[in-house]
Amino acid sequence: MPTAHDPGKLLRGGEFYSRIETTLRTDEVLLSELRQPCARSVPRHEHELAYFTVVLNGDYLEGDHGRLEELSPFTATFNPSGIAHSTVIGPARASFFTVELRGQHLRELDMSPPNTTQLDRGAGSILWPGLRLYSAFKSQTVDPLLLESHVLEMLSAISKPTPEKTAPHWLSRVKDRLQDEFRENLRMRDLARDAGVHPVHLARVFRSVEQQTPGDYLQRLRIRAACDLLRGWDHPLAAIAADCGFADQSHFTRVFRKLAGTTPAQFRRALQA
Repeated sequence: MPTAHDPGKLLRGGEFYSRIETTLRTDEVLLSELRQPCARSVPRHEHELAYFTVVLNGDYLEGDHGRLEELSPFTATFNPSGIAHSTVIGPARASFFTVELRGQHLRELDMSPPNTTQLDRGAGSILWPGLRLYSAFKSQTVDPLLLESHVLEMLSAISKPTPEKTAPHWLSRVKDRLQDEFRENLRMRDLARDAGVHPVHLARVFRSVEQQTPGDYLQRLRIRAACDLLRGWDHPLAAIAADCGFADQSHFTRVFRKLAGTTPAQFRRALQA
């Protein structure tokens, strides 16, 4: 049994404890779709290559030293190379999309990824280029420029410098309300009233700290909720659009394509394939 100081098994590029369904290797990255068909605890291990993961389905926990983070579907993570961790797969079938980064490519880009794990539950900037890359991967239309563009966008998201200005305390209240009420017809003046600031000031600070507008943030929350509903066949697209706060199915489809790189119907089929 590994000790607290034992990194556990080193997994080489393209090697996982989960079953590899499909893979694509290029000079820059290794793309893999993985499935874990049953519950299990994965022993402590580390990876030779830094990698991104997009959780597509199932119950999944990851962490170390007894501290496990629950990663629900459509959560994206970045894991540096050489960082030991354990994972637990719950009773639901789990599936993932991984993007492993070859070290030579990173050196050519003169990039050093951060040495800490990063997490995006849908409001940040890792998940969406990851889903666009997954959509292209599933449709087998990954041309080199498209692939590299999505990967660089993901790298940019984890490499952004921390804003020099500390986020004001009221910003968390605004984000909490957006997360709790993303299905509602929210207005800037209502958010500003809750925060006790002018709407123009709110918009300026939000964009400076979050690197996106409140409207962008809201759309990402809505599309992430839609992705969750698209994992099954129970909900018609029009019903999903209404449930997630969109004016109609056409609007839903436009925003979904912009963020995920495909239509809701195509995305649903890709998840079920």
